[in-house]
Amino acid sequence: MKRYREINQYRKSFDIVTNYVHYPVAVFLCTLLSYTAITPNQVTALAVAVELIAAFLIFQDSSPNLLLVALLLQLGWILDLMDGLLARYKKVGFYNPEKPSIRGYYLDAVSDHVLKFILLGSLTYQFALYNDGGWILGLIAIVIHGISQTEHTLRELIQKSGVQSIPANKSNQKFVNHIPLILNNIYLFYIVFLPINRIDLFFYTFAFAEMILFTKRIFQFWKLNP
Repeated sequence: MKRYREINQYRKSFDIVTNYVHYPVAVFLCTLLSYTAITPNQVTALAVAVELIAAFLIFQDSSPNLLLVALLLQLGWILDLMDGLLARYKKVGFYNPEKPSIRGYYLDAVSDHVLKFILLGSLTYQFALYNDGGWILGLIAIVIHGISQTEHTLRELIQKSGVQSIPANKSNQKFVNHIPLILNNIYLFYIVFLPINRIDLFFYTFAFAEMILFTKRIFQFWKLNP
């Protein structure tokens, strides 16, 4: 329990579902792995493999497999949380105080974004096989996600560049402050809509949520910065 509590201190704050459902599992598994020689990069590689298996199942006749796909993607999210926890606890990679390396950071960040597009593309392909206009709906969702991620990435670069003095975004634990975080968690959309085979509702709600967040971030940035 002592090691569990130590690793638990390295958690980051996400949406309320991740904080109270996914993170406890991630911390428990990370505690077990902390006794082994398994590295954070190996955990990242496993997360990539799990999500690629999910994408492969989607490319197949996905209807019987959608519950399994949704569960695999939840496991992928848990593993994605674990690699950072393990790196911070073991003080390796980016968190090594003597010889920090950004390779693991790069692998984690890039694989996370690439996998999202692979999965969205896989869902678009499967949905278009049996639905007229499926390609259009899927493409719209992919484009909106691409726009949202581009804005997020560029805003982060601008903030870290020191070009402007940008006020920190101080969040608290009120549920209303978790709503944007919930809308930003694609894994929650997976677990809600894939098991009931409503890929169409997944695309509609996810794209709508992305547009809401995109608009909110623009207005928030403009308001906080002269």
